[in-house]
Amino acid sequence: MVVIVGCAHPGMASILEAASPRGPIHALVGGMHGFRDLDLLDGIEVICPTHCTQYQDEIGKVYPLHVTPGGVGKRIRL
Repeated sequence: MVVIVGCAHPGMASILEAASPRGPIHALVGGMHGFRDLDLLDGIEVICPTHCTQYQDEIGKVYPLHVTPGGVGKRIRL
């Protein structure tokens, strides 16, 4: 499954918790706002943080092989 969020104001933990019963999450794309519980990203193959993700550098350091920066017009392989 691919989870696409506009801006995670409700909280990424809540969003991932709501999505996970529907199947394994292969990719997460979108604005992750102030999300810092990076352990919740473990097992996600493609992590594409966009505009409002405040901790993009930290996410990239923890998951360097899984992060692809997002943005307008950016193409990502899923």
